[in-house]
Amino acid sequence: MWFYFKNIFFKIGILLLCLVGISLWGFYWAVRPLKIISTLTPKNFGLPYQNIELQTTDNVTIRGWFVSNANPKAKTIILLHGYPADKGNILPSRKFLHKKYNLLFIDFRYLGESGGSYSTIGKNEVLDVLSAIQYLHKRGLNEVGIWGFSVGGAVALMTAEVAPEVKAVVAEASYATLDKMSDDYFRIPILKYPLGKLIRLWGWIFLGYDSKKVSPLVSASLLKIPILIMHSKKDRVISFEHAELFKTKLGNKSNVQFLFFEDLQHGQAPNNYEEVIENFFDKNL
Repeated sequence: MWFYFKNIFFKIGILLLCLVGISLWGFYWAVRPLKIISTLTPKNFGLPYQNIELQTTDNVTIRGWFVSNANPKAKTIILLHGYPADKGNILPSRKFLHKKYNLLFIDFRYLGESGGSYSTIGKNEVLDVLSAIQYLHKRGLNEVGIWGFSVGGAVALMTAEVAPEVKAVVAEASYATLDKMSDDYFRIPILKYPLGKLIRLWGWIFLGYDSKKVSPLVSASLLKIPILIMHSKKDRVISFEHAELFKTKLGNKSNVQFLFFEDLQHGQAPNNYEEVIENFFDKNL
């Protein structure tokens, strides 16, 4: 009988060790993904720009581009990329806004050309955007819009909560809460939930924060500025369940618009993409 139970305990121990190992491996690659550095710059599209270097309050070097508009009274839009991409990845699809606006592209910490030892997948990236807003202050630009994609959308919402300079936000394919992203990280039936909880534990141990408290959903619920939330029902990277959480919590708020698509993949643009975004910022910025 003892041998029988000993065998069961041994198998349970092996399973637990495997879960710990897999979750640690997943956590490491989540905060230190392979970098994707685009070779595109605004110069490829004939746009005037400056390379900029910023310093965050936690001493991370953030690099970006300021693309100036010829109109000295032009408003400014900050463009935030997804994970684990960089500013060059979104440049081709955002450059149309230069017709009317100054554009500020940045690379989030650890990604692209920016410094930093790891990504926090949204939490400390808010500090990256705040450093960009301070840079704009020095140029006399005190009101901005933000258009963020994927993790960039999450960061846009969380930044707007603490930065009154932000007057309008487009959050495209944003996650609702980081702990739900942890649960979605391993798409293994049944095991994905304990693995997700272990990733949350590693974040608390190694990075000192609880992913449950990283919530664009809560930030958006506190905002009174115009918000456009875009998502596709076929998104396989950040599931439409996140959009449904936004809709449930924010559906009655007059300052929030929703635009949902039926069959687009993560990052795929609808036919009227430019018109929708331009109309939103023209009206609200």
